[in-house]
Amino acid sequence: MKLLASLGTLLALSSTWLNPVSAKSATGDRVLVLVPKQESSKHYSLFLDSLVTRGFDLSITTASNSSVSLQTDGQLLFDHAILLAPAAKKIGNNMAPKDFVRFVNDGGNLVVAAGSELSEFYRKLAMQFGVEFEPRGSWAVDHLGFVKQDNGTDHRMIATTGFAKAPAVLSSETVGDKEQLPVFYKGIAHKYQANNPLLIPLLVGEPTTYSGLKSDDKKASANTLDVPLSGRSVGLVSVFQTRENARVAFSGSTAVFSNALFRNAHNSNQQFITDVTQWTLQEKSVLRSTSHRHYLQSTGEQPDHYLVSSSINYQIDLSVYKNNAWHPYIADDVQFEAIMLDPYIRATLNHSKTNAKDRATYHGDIKLPDRYGTFTFRVNYKRTGYSNVDVRDTVAIWPLRHDGYPRFLSAAYPYYAASFVMVLGFLALSAVWLWNAEQTSVDTTK
Repeated sequence: MKLLASLGTLLALSSTWLNPVSAKSATGDRVLVLVPKQESSKHYSLFLDSLVTRGFDLSITTASNSSVSLQTDGQLLFDHAILLAPAAKKIGNNMAPKDFVRFVNDGGNLVVAAGSELSEFYRKLAMQFGVEFEPRGSWAVDHLGFVKQDNGTDHRMIATTGFAKAPAVLSSETVGDKEQLPVFYKGIAHKYQANNPLLIPLLVGEPTTYSGLKSDDKKASANTLDVPLSGRSVGLVSVFQTRENARVAFSGSTAVFSNALFRNAHNSNQQFITDVTQWTLQEKSVLRSTSHRHYLQSTGEQPDHYLVSSSINYQIDLSVYKNNAWHPYIADDVQFEAIMLDPYIRATLNHSKTNAKDRATYHGDIKLPDRYGTFTFRVNYKRTGYSNVDVRDTVAIWPLRHDGYPRFLSAAYPYYAASFVMVLGFLALSAVWLWNAEQTSVDTTK
């Protein structure tokens, strides 16, 4: 424990010297880091130091520490947790995977680094988020795209550029138009649900990559491996975002976080891991609505209720968190909906030019439906890699009063004309009948 305390002090001091700023995360700076043994922290010192440099307050301890706790009295003790002990059969005082699921449901963010020796605890935890790791002892193997080392027979150290198209997560430095540097990866593969909208497989294998289970302690080879997964179906690193915008990252390799691979001129591990952790710890691609409003176009005021077919103006302000500050979020696909069971109106909002530096305003001129009832005005904006924005207002739309309708309806003009023509015709016919009546003579003789 003294070694861990010393390392934590060293990281804190380096943070003060290098970048004395607060954490860049939009949700908090408290990070719990769990390692397998006391001396294991030095293997990830470059990665951990990068977190401290970014302003995080790290609490590093062993997974077997019985005092480890994520929350107390319903309050989170940490904003984020990083698990670097894949072989740990238990964490803390018999913590269960559901404790980490509850941690995520309560708004915490989680980074899980597994390995070929992963325990059932990790497996059960990953399955809660749609990630299914391969059997214990298996490896991701590539006999063509492996990293040449002193021992060229070990093909478990693979090099892959199977990046997902997720610009909200992966920066242009990782996935750019120029020649891409691969990620060096050594670890276990996982299956992922391709139709899960909450899950993004950020890094997958090359077409020649497969997952195999070793039959003995020899180096992995084609003869000693079973082949359940292959090609692009081999998941290596995946991220998950809940509907409440908490984020989880799963890596089948702790080696990608290690000093041996973190800084290497021949790979993009450092930039890739930085992108993944920045996204997971909510340092970027965090959307929020700062305000929204709606009012009558005629008066500029928001009444207690609207009338059918009223013309209103709807506005919403959106911000995105990146580079340690809130910025205007610019897009052309923000939509407004007026819903009563089904959407009656769906309209794209227009971006308004303003001088605000931390938000963008979108507006739309909306004509309410000719239907009365209780409607929901909603902006439900969900885009890959960004936080979900779901803004709702419950609004009553009333029918017109008896004196609220127009005196004359334009659609009824033909009927009005027919009525007047009928009256005029009747008067004309009566006049003709009366003025052209035959005069009768009166006989006065007796």
